[in-house]
Amino acid sequence: MALIQTIRNKFGPIVVILIGVSLAVFVLETALQSETALLRGSTDVVGIIDGEKIRYAELANRIEENISNYKLQTNQSNIDENTLNSLREQTWNQLINERINHEEYRKLGLSVPVEELKQMFFSNDPVPEIKQAFTNPQTGVFDPVVVRNYYENLDQTGPNERPGERRQRWVNFEKAQKEQRLSSKYSALIKGAIYVPKWLAEEDYKDKNRRAQIRFVMLPYHLIPDTEVNVTDGELLAYLNANKARFQQEESRHLEYVLFTVNPSPEDTAVARRYIEEVYQKLLPNPVDTDLIKLYADKGLDPYYYSQDEIESETVSDTLFKVKLGTLIGPYFEEGAYKLAVLLDRRSVPDSVKARHILVRVEPGADTSAAWKKIDSIARLANNGEPFDSLAKKFSEDEGTRNNGGNLGSIAQGKTVKNFNHYLFFEGKVGELRIVRTEFGYHLIRIDEIINSRPKVQVALISRAVEPSSETDKRIYDQAQRFAAENATAELFDRAVTEKRLQKLTAPVVMKNTYSLPGLPQGRQLVQWAFAAEVGEVSAPFAIENHYVVALLRGAKQKGTPALADVRPQVEMAVRKEKKGALLAARLQEALALNATLEGVAAKVGQPVKKADHVVFSNAYAENLGYEPRVIGAVFALNPEKISQPILGEQGVFVVQVDSITEPPAIADYSQFKQQIQSSLQPRMQYQVTEALKKMAQIEDNRVRFF
Repeated sequence: MALIQTIRNKFGPIVVILIGVSLAVFVLETALQSETALLRGSTDVVGIIDGEKIRYAELANRIEENISNYKLQTNQSNIDENTLNSLREQTWNQLINERINHEEYRKLGLSVPVEELKQMFFSNDPVPEIKQAFTNPQTGVFDPVVVRNYYENLDQTGPNERPGERRQRWVNFEKAQKEQRLSSKYSALIKGAIYVPKWLAEEDYKDKNRRAQIRFVMLPYHLIPDTEVNVTDGELLAYLNANKARFQQEESRHLEYVLFTVNPSPEDTAVARRYIEEVYQKLLPNPVDTDLIKLYADKGLDPYYYSQDEIESETVSDTLFKVKLGTLIGPYFEEGAYKLAVLLDRRSVPDSVKARHILVRVEPGADTSAAWKKIDSIARLANNGEPFDSLAKKFSEDEGTRNNGGNLGSIAQGKTVKNFNHYLFFEGKVGELRIVRTEFGYHLIRIDEIINSRPKVQVALISRAVEPSSETDKRIYDQAQRFAAENATAELFDRAVTEKRLQKLTAPVVMKNTYSLPGLPQGRQLVQWAFAAEVGEVSAPFAIENHYVVALLRGAKQKGTPALADVRPQVEMAVRKEKKGALLAARLQEALALNATLEGVAAKVGQPVKKADHVVFSNAYAENLGYEPRVIGAVFALNPEKISQPILGEQGVFVVQVDSITEPPAIADYSQFKQQIQSSLQPRMQYQVTEALKKMAQIEDNRVRFF
């Protein structure tokens, strides 16, 4: 007991401290793993715009909203990776513009009142998008009543629309139009603030029309070999520090990587061939066995009829129009797959049909008798000569076509529901009236025109792609994993690439928001790794497309002024040019001291006297002189007949003598030149103002951690 009491007395405080530390570690570890509110203040910050933190959830929700909008606008259910990346970038820029511009709008009192919105959408002269969407294609007449009717029925679901789609599309459109109107007002204010005084127009006129005739002597920089001009690190650093703005850089990474491509093995090829041969044997007794075709064909029992240029398989596209119905073609190999084709039918089918309809809806499970009586009576009225357009406007329950007389426009095969499509393309005749039942209800259909009927085939295509098996995939992964494990340093990585004769790909400048890398169109996850790794680190294998990728982070550049090592070649070139310029200027200065004429200077330095007759201040290039902005700028500050001091130019060091300057004639009205200046400034001003606001906002972009 005494021993226990001694332990309690001496080690009790230490035990308490250890328990406290353990609890703190436990809480911290839990917070890091779960990203609870304790640390969420920093872990989910995607970026900072003008001091305001942008959380992951906000950006992700906006991206999803833009994806939904894109799908609605393009009528697509899926989008590819490139489009997704583009929408992410677009969303981020939207957030930046909103944060920056909306504050400017608030300061300036810019808004779009409700009455203005109504004028934009429901007036006789609405925004162009409304006018275009609601103009009758047959008459070319815009009717604002149609817009109002559409707006009042936003919660209805028309043909080929999903529930809620119409309202969502309108809300998104209205939001975009309001944003556009605010932007237009802001742009108008900026443009209206541009003022060009007369004196500026007069100077611009003179700068563009004053011409100088000059003679010059030039000592080119290449007269002094690079080997004769030594530069020190101190000189290079001094130049870099004096010219920081010129060498500013964005944060980037230098990546090198090797691809372990997962290609099908001979065994994988044999499996695909064997599968298609087995299907062939099953179909051989009865190639048009619909049960087997539904089971094995790529598109099941495809009801669509294809012209020769629409058939996916080029190998059989011609043959299908020559063989008998029920012919089984194959097996054949095409585009990485073994295939079979079965000719099911061949007939003349239109490319498209122009038609009108009147719809009487029937709700699922409801009694159809009342609907049938109504459509039948409408059909009798039409057959008795009542105009179809008038009947559609009066009775049709299709809100999308009712007001334009039931006109469906030009319809392609397969774009309507099954029964409707079958009548239009396989049974109907021009001018004929027919009642057709679909899942929407009863339709009274009239075909107005059948366009380009030609031979088409119904075909079942059966294919089995030659793809890597899981065993093949594992074998290639093991190779990549072994390579990464055995070559975990830059030195070992380089040696292994050389010894194994692997193809190494290089991405020397990878920015934070790079998505595509050489050889890897979808290389985003590799970019994310690069911005989290240390220089010299070798990655574990990444599964990207049909490759396993092992990467080395060769280098990293931080935002701002670069290290000398990163820009040494450019700085060395600039410093050498300056030092050569000083030496060449000294030669010319010595020659000037001994000679009063340009010809004398030329003879002293061993270079010819050259002429440039049409030197204009506003043009940095002159014939016989080349691109020499410094020299041309100096010309118009020189006294005629007097030789200039040495001027360091782009190609060498110059001494110049102005022979004459021709002044343009004075004019009474400079309004044309004022307008020219204003026209050139206005389109640039909006962009420059936006860029200036972005710089002032101090934007921090951390998206690479999340996307």
